[in-house]
Amino acid sequence: MDSAVYSSGTRPKQWDNFEELINIATKSELLELTNHPNGVVRCYAFWALSNRTDVDLFAILKNHLNDYELVNTQFGCIGNQEMVGDFYIQMSEPNEYEPEARKITYKELSKLDSLLIYKPNKLNSRYSAIARSEPTEKLYLKIKELVVNEKNASALVTLAKYKNVQDIEIIKNFKEATKDEEDGYFYTYIAISEFPRLEFIPLLEHNLRKTLDKTHFSGEWSELYKAIASYKNEKAIELLEIPFTKVQHQDIKKYHIDFVFDAILEFQDPLYDKLLWKIWEEENQRTLQSYKYLFSLNPAKAYELTKRELIENYQIQKSDFIPNISNIEDSENFDEYMLNIIIANDKQLSDKIIYYQIETANVHNLPIYTSKVNKQNIFVKALFNRLENADNPHIYLNLVKTLIDFKSSDINNNILEVRKHNKSMNENWGGEALDELLKKNEIH
Repeated sequence: MDSAVYSSGTRPKQWDNFEELINIATKSELLELTNHPNGVVRCYAFWALSNRTDVDLFAILKNHLNDYELVNTQFGCIGNQEMVGDFYIQMSEPNEYEPEARKITYKELSKLDSLLIYKPNKLNSRYSAIARSEPTEKLYLKIKELVVNEKNASALVTLAKYKNVQDIEIIKNFKEATKDEEDGYFYTYIAISEFPRLEFIPLLEHNLRKTLDKTHFSGEWSELYKAIASYKNEKAIELLEIPFTKVQHQDIKKYHIDFVFDAILEFQDPLYDKLLWKIWEEENQRTLQSYKYLFSLNPAKAYELTKRELIENYQIQKSDFIPNISNIEDSENFDEYMLNIIIANDKQLSDKIIYYQIETANVHNLPIYTSKVNKQNIFVKALFNRLENADNPHIYLNLVKTLIDFKSSDINNNILEVRKHNKSMNENWGGEALDELLKKNEIH
């Protein structure tokens, strides 16, 4: 257990025990405890040693590559069950997020990966070692052996990176054992994405067509569509268009389209531009990345679709208007970025959108629109209209802060009047926060 566990962030008694172990145990005692019969004790002993600067962690790791005892772990909200050998490795692997932490060196990590790959073991860390490995000529036969003899799925992906024609049949026939007989191709699809040969197309098409009558979705479909998209040819377009019309159950169609969208973003190519437009126009699926890309292709069309995003029941118009995006304020928030484009090109329309969204936006998006008010009196009515019935503290506090920024005694008095009959503004933490806000601004 870490020092703070579960959603409550509670400090567990086990952490107190661990700190006491660190304080009283000598180096030699901790080294001895790494071989204790109890797996939990072994883990804490190694963890304690990793806090010291005079310990050869790599020497200990090498002796625990077959330490398969399972222990339960709890770090913050994340609970897990893992083998002791995996815990040792995770505690000692270098990473960019903890540059000051006591870890093995990258040279030692490379040696550890070799041991994990070449020495038979059941650790999950072996999969990571294989995934990290560079597809060198020296390693090729071992990787192939792991695929053929041990059915190692991670090794299959590495094998595909060699792009050897002689391995096509091995990749095509690889299937993991799963509860659902039609699953088991997750790593096969990833391998095909690395080595998109025409020989794999029949498998991909056959498996795709088997999904079309399903009443549930599978996470494997995500990799299936990525494998198809990796081809970047006319056949890929044909297969990627199938779910738009052939999926039998509409509630499952959404998952297909989402997976297609993710796939063509990962393997982006001008061949897929028509599909990107279709997914935005007909399925309302887009990201800031895809939006900016499509805007660069056809600003006039994207501008009309932007209006539809922000204006209820907006009917798309044919337009040749080319919006100016050279000086717009950038934002990582998709809705705000779109609004900034409207603001830069049509002040009257942007005011209309802000007014409407102040009255209707959800708790997450409301601050985007109130931040654009800038003491403009045209928005005061909308702010009060929303405040009249606001029962979410995050909403009414945001509205009140925006209204206070007008620095108008009439507006301040109206805030107090609204509060008298909107009882939600007087309850619980929100009511207390509002008291503090009004007091700070001397509104009473």
